Amino acid sequence: MRFDGLRPRRPAQTREVISRLLAWADAAQRRHSLLGFPYAVVKKYSDDDGGRQAALITYYSFLSIFPLLLLAVSVLSKVLVDHPSLRAQLIDALVPPELQPTIDHAVTTMPSSGLPFILGLIGLLSAGTGVVFSAYETLNHLAGVPKRSRFGFVARYARVLLMLLVVLVGGVAAATLTVASGALPNVNGLQQLAAAAGTAVVVFVVLALAAKVLIARPVSLRTSWPAAAIGAVTVAAVLAIGTRLLAVLVSQSGAVYGSFATVVGSFTLLYVVSEVLLYSAEGAVVRHARLWPRALDISRPTPADVQVLTRLATEQERLPTERIEVRMEAGSRPGDDPSGSADASRETERR
Repeated sequence: MRFDGLRPRRPAQTREVISRLLAWADAAQRRHSLLGFPYAVVKKYSDDDGGRQAALITYYSFLSIFPLLLLAVSVLSKVLVDHPSLRAQLIDALVPPELQPTIDHAVTTMPSSGLPFILGLIGLLSAGTGVVFSAYETLNHLAGVPKRSRFGFVARYARVLLMLLVVLVGGVAAATLTVASGALPNVNGLQQLAAAAGTAVVVFVVLALAAKVLIARPVSLRTSWPAAAIGAVTVAAVLAIGTRLLAVLVSQSGAVYGSFATVVGSFTLLYVVSEVLLYSAEGAVVRHARLWPRALDISRPTPADVQVLTRLATEQERLPTERIEVRMEAGSRPGDDPSGSADASRETERR
């Protein structure tokens, strides 16, 4: 068959061209970290099922946000009972406008004092632990901490509750800085810029503490600060811009779809934040453990590929005496000829 006098390319020739392009791209990203590092981050995100982890964090964040906001507003209402103006300003800065009517109604129906009030606060605190537990599992998974080395039941709950208190204090601190920025002259958006900068600083501290508190191995600030900085800027941007977009979306949805638009918009913003935080954490892990370059051609795995595969396998060690060994098949060692075996790893368990 001919097309304009040209013979169509044979399948074997097409495969050869694709193979050459793949080999060229693989060699280029192995030589240049500017290409190899981003690919290694994306590759590790895929190895760790990052989309699933982000979806879980988004789901639990959505379920936890209302109890945590209600808990914070309840405490502020008690502590600042003699300062109604400051209390109203802090609540306006802390609670998104779309949720304020619901939060106000819930606060008015809660017990106002005594043991019922304390039990209600404990219940809200417990309901808000879902997102922290999800973050705990995700961070230890990304760091490759074996299950046998993770915190026990009591230590895990204690650290989750501690982290939850850090989140609550951070939220109130960010709201306080937002209110304080209102005292600045509103010139060229100075108030908004100061509020966003204050929020970013608070979020940076919270994220850095999350790595220290939740990961079951020592984590230095030198390792965690890049991920915390990127996450802080992202969260500040979402709070400054995303909430305004959410308000516009809800206002244009009408009475029938307004509530649905609030849910969808909230899920979208939370998912964007979760994705950015995950990619930032993956970048910190890849940078700290030097998990690059990764192979585009899976028949020629790099030492970083072997290390990542080993971490994924040994993470499943559950018993104190259990060890999982990973070895490469003949012909699949790093740098071997691409015609070798493509089997990446083989796990053997020794109990």
